[in-house]
Amino acid sequence: MSYKRSLTVGFVLVLAAFAVAAWLYPSLPDPVPSHWNAAGEVDDYMAKPWGAFITPLFMLGTWAVLAVLPKISPRGYRLDQFIGVYGIVTLAILVTMLVVAIVTLLAATGAQLDLTRIMFIVIGALFVVLGNYMGKMRKNFFIGIRTPWTLANDEVWVRTHRLGGWLFVLAGFAIIVIGILKCAPWTFMAAIGGAALIPATYSYFAYRQVDQRGQQ
Repeated sequence: MSYKRSLTVGFVLVLAAFAVAAWLYPSLPDPVPSHWNAAGEVDDYMAKPWGAFITPLFMLGTWAVLAVLPKISPRGYRLDQFIGVYGIVTLAILVTMLVVAIVTLLAATGAQLDLTRIMFIVIGALFVVLGNYMGKMRKNFFIGIRTPWTLANDEVWVRTHRLGGWLFVLAGFAIIVIGILKCAPWTFMAAIGGAALIPATYSYFAYRQVDQRGQQ
């Protein structure tokens, strides 16, 4: 799928979120439940109409930002180098947000849904998708594992993102299992923390290795 088509599909997803919010609007209470804790209990509310449309509006803002980023990328760090992958990542993020919007709005109407389990599975699926394409990302300032060491050296960027890709996929499947089995919340944080911190730490040591090799 071309990047332009990805943007078009992404905008359709945004419109779908607004359509769902409008369709469910008469069934939503006022105020609208807007946040659930780790146990799946409502712990925050938002008055209409913001409570109904906050997630679609956030989706629209996200789509707009993601559409602009390729146009403002500085030379040497352009998203054009992997624009097809960037389009897929954009769609993955927007699909995730659409599912979250639909599920939370349905839950707000009183539908009996296991929000914690659903959210874990959706987030896990997003990690799996991101991990599968992480190795194809090229050096840029906006997406990926952006540490001082990955941005300083192309080889370090590539090596770090190959490792990060595997770890994101593993973390994604772990999060899905955590959601299905309803494990303790700390296991979810451990999976995310490992996927983020291990590649970031690795990038420092990879840079030192590359730098020392260059000095020989």
